[in-house]
Amino acid sequence: MKNVYLTHFFKKVRCFDLKKTLRCSIRIRESFFNASNFLRCPICGGQSQGDILCDRCKRSLKEITEGYCPLCGNLFPVSKEITLCGDCLTNLRQWDWFGFYGVYNGLLKELITSFKYLGDFSVLGVLQELLYRAYVKNNISFFPDIVVPVPIHINRLRKRGFNQSLEISRLLVKRLGFYLKKDILIRVKDTVAQVGLNRSQRQYNVKNAFKIRTDLKGKNVLLVDDVFTTGATVRECVRELKKAGAKKIGVLVVARSVDNS
Repeated sequence: MKNVYLTHFFKKVRCFDLKKTLRCSIRIRESFFNASNFLRCPICGGQSQGDILCDRCKRSLKEITEGYCPLCGNLFPVSKEITLCGDCLTNLRQWDWFGFYGVYNGLLKELITSFKYLGDFSVLGVLQELLYRAYVKNNISFFPDIVVPVPIHINRLRKRGFNQSLEISRLLVKRLGFYLKKDILIRVKDTVAQVGLNRSQRQYNVKNAFKIRTDLKGKNVLLVDDVFTTGATVRECVRELKKAGAKKIGVLVVARSVDNS
C-alpha cells in the first residue's frame, strides 16, 4: 500500500531529479506515518505511532547524527562535530562518500547477527529501513548510477542461502529507483570470517578476494554492506571498482563498529 501511494505521489508532483525525489520521499513518508493510527513494531510487537518502530526500540536503535567522521564513520569520544578524523586526513580514502545508521552494538548488533547468522528474516525489514535512513541522513550530493552489494563467496552463499548485503539493499533501490547490480562484483577467494581478526589480519584475509566483471567507466557506484569495521573489505571492493573505471564511489552500511583495532 505504501509503495503504491509513493508511486502515485511521485507521478503527481513530477519530481524529475533524484534530489527532489528524495525530498518528496521523506515528506510523503512522514505524512503517511503521521496519518496512520497505530502500527505494530516488528521487533517487539508493541504499538508504535508515527514510525515503523515503537519508542522503546527506537531509543535502543540510536541513530548517530553528530560526532563522527563523514568519510569512515569513526566516532569521536568528546567532539560533536562532523569532521574528518585523523586517519582519513592522513590516509587518503579511495571512496568519495560514506553513510551509516548507528553503532554496531546493543539491539542493532543483535538484529544484524540474528539475520546474518541465524537467517531471521523477520528483522530484515527493519535493517532495510535503517539502511534507507542512513542514506537519507548522510546524503548531500552523492547519487549513484548503480548499487553494488558486497558479495560473499559461492560456498558461503550455498551454506547461508542468501547474501545479507544484497537483501538489505532491496528496499533502498526500490524506493529511490536505483539500479541494483548484484553480479558485477564477485568474491573469488573463499576467505575465513573477518570476526575476531585484527586490522592486519583482516587486510591480508581479503587481499585479492574480489573481481569485477564489467566496465564501469564514468559510473557513480554505491557499495553496500552490513557492517564497517576496519574497512579492509570495503577497500578491496573499491579497488576493483576503481580498476573498472568507476567515477565516484560511495559506501553505505547499516552499522559502524567501534572495534576497529
